[in-house]
Amino acid sequence: MKNILFLFSLSLFLFDVKAQEVKPKTPQPAVSNSNIGVVDMKKILAQSKAYQSLVDQFEDVRRKHRNTFTKQEDIIRDEESEILKQKNVLSKEAYAEKVKSLGKKINELKSKQANQAKKFELSFEKSTNKIQGALVDVLSIIANKKKLNLVLAKSQVILVGNDIDLTDDAISELNKVLPKISLDK
Repeated sequence: MKNILFLFSLSLFLFDVKAQEVKPKTPQPAVSNSNIGVVDMKKILAQSKAYQSLVDQFEDVRRKHRNTFTKQEDIIRDEESEILKQKNVLSKEAYAEKVKSLGKKINELKSKQANQAKKFELSFEKSTNKIQGALVDVLSIIANKKKLNLVLAKSQVILVGNDIDLTDDAISELNKVLPKISLDK
């Protein structure tokens, strides 16, 4: 019995020693030399000639349409005043018909304003997407020249060193590649 216990203990000891010897060393992962760049998107848009041109065009178009709609609203107000003056002169049916007609004109004008606003917003968005596409191309070229593996938006990073900030280079190149853009219509 002692021999069996001794053999069993010996086998456990040898197994433990053998297990320690067989364990392969796991290789440590190599530290990659990632090159990273950061850009300030707000600053790029603020200093982009194309974006500023687009904003100016958008404001001009919006101002012209606002003036047009203001004139139409003034005409409707004048019609409303005339209808109110005729309230006691007209029959109830005729007055109700004129009020109904005026309400229809008001609703049509509101609908037209909403459609125009939506149209201009979509147009502005399409043009902005073109600028962003050009910016991606510019950043790709800069990243390739500087052998960068990753370019992040500055708003997504907590601390940024000046040596990895590509914003000024991106603005300069974007202004060369896309100095102006037209508002899509």
